[in-house]
Parts: sequence; C-alpha cells; structure tokens
Amino acid sequence: MAKIATLLLTGANNHDWTRSAPFCAELLEGSGKFEVTLTDDPSTALENMEALCDYTLLFSDYNGPEWSEKAKANFEAVVRGGTGLVILHAADNAFKGWVEYEKMVALLWREGTGHGAYHEFEVKITDNDHPITRGLGDFRLWDELYHKLVHMHGVPYHVLATAWSDPETRGSGRDEPMMVVTQYGEGRVYHHVLGHVWPGDPEANKGCSMATFENPGFQKALLRGCEWAATGEVTD
Repeated sequence: MAKIATLLLTGANNHDWTRSAPFCAELLEGSGKFEVTLTDDPSTALENMEALCDYTLLFSDYNGPEWSEKAKANFEAVVRGGTGLVILHAADNAFKGWVEYEKMVALLWREGTGHGAYHEFEVKITDNDHPITRGLGDFRLWDELYHKLVHMHGVPYHVLATAWSDPETRGSGRDEPMMVVTQYGEGRVYHHVLGHVWPGDPEANKGCSMATFENPGFQKALLRGCEWAATGEVTD
C-alpha cells in the first residue's frame, strides 16, 4: 500500500514546536503508513500549488504569524478539494479572523478559552463506532486540558472523546472535547486537542516534559486520526 504523503506545517508556536513537530514526523513515519515532509516555513511551502497537490494530508503544528494570501487560498482550496487536515493542540489558537480556517477547525481557542494546571487526567471515548476510536479505549495521560473552546461560525462538528475539567485543577467543571472531527468541503479534519509541551527544562517544570507525546494512548489516537483524515478509514 502506498504511504500517505504528509506535509507537516510548523516553525512557530507558543509551545515547543522544535520538539513536538519532529516527534510527530517520526511517529507517523515509524508507523510505516506515512511519508512526511516537515516545513518550518509553511507560508512559502503552501504557495507552491503544484507541489501541494502531491500531498494527501496536511498536519498543522503551527500557531504564529499569518501566512500569505496565496498560501491561505491554496490551503483552503486543497482541503476543500479533499486533502485531509490534522490540527494539533495550539494550532487551534491560530489565525484569529481567518474565517475559512475557523470553519475547518470548528472549536478554537478564542476569548474566554483557557486551561488549568498541567496534570494527569483521563480521556474518555464518547463514540466507539467512529473509525478513529473503534477499539481505542479510554486512556490516561499528563497534559494541558483546554476548556471552553469557542464554537465558530456554527459549523457542524462531532466529538469523539472528552475529559473532565476538574475545578480543583483550575478547570471548567465540565466535560471538554479532546478529539473532534469536522468536514470542510470534501476534506476530513481531525482536531487533536491534546499535545502540550512548553519550551524549557522538564526538571524545573513538568509542563516542559515530552510525557504527553510519549503516552501510548496519545500516539495511537493521533495516528488513527491522521490516517482517517487522509483516507476516511483506519487500518489496525
């Protein structure tokens, strides 16, 4: 079976993209299902429409300066045309006011959103029949639990997994979405809300640890979400 050609977009983030992006590229390629090109200059890469059409999956680990208008137009066009899209953690913070991007993601970090302490919590699967979650099972991990993501432009979305945002960890006191899928034109979008890692020394601050990414449940969920976004199916 041909490998899924993937363009991983990074290069700016309020999280440590210098560790998260290479880790994700290695994870995808290590599965044997993906061939990953990593770019830390996504605006330039996305301007090349001919090259962009070679990819089946776009993976965003990006939260930074606006891309060029040409890059944004090409991004919209290929996802609308059927290229899969994966949104990792703080990529849902990005591009305030870019309406088409907000429609792709559906739930975004906007005014009123927050998170509590970096802590251990359980991710509970709420839809066991979706290809991504079929047979996945609940899992525990250390992470940053986003709460009160803002539903943008009334676009439909479907939650596959949630986590209880505990007020004792400065949470919202409600179940919050952790794995979400949407549709943008012909493009399938998988929103992996999990995925925290601050820059810095993990000995001084647990939030700088790669523990979230090293978690087997996190990895399996992400791999399955990527495959589904690209193909509409998940093979064990």
